[in-house]
Parts: sequence; C-alpha cells; structure tokens
Amino acid sequence: MLAHAQELVYTLKELMPSSYQKDNLEAMLGLFLQAQGHPLPQHCHGV
Repeated sequence: MLAHAQELVYTLKELMPSSYQKDNLEAMLGLFLQAQGHPLPQHCHGV
C-alpha cells in the first residue's frame, strides 16, 4: 500500500506544470502527513 501511495504522489507532482506548484503540493502534503493540528498553510516551512 505504501508503494501505491508513493507512486500516486510522484504522479501528482509530475502533473504540476510549474516547479512552484510542485513545491506547493509537496509542502501541503507534508502538512497533511505531519498532522500536528495546524489547519492553515502559514505553518508550513516549505513554501
């Protein structure tokens, strides 16, 4: 199952047309996976 999730993330990143969008997607996924209770993107350190 982990391999399928990783493949999905890589596929989604490749579909993003700009590097900014790729970075933004990665940062949002990082927030989601950390699940520290911060609901707003301003808590993200990536973007």
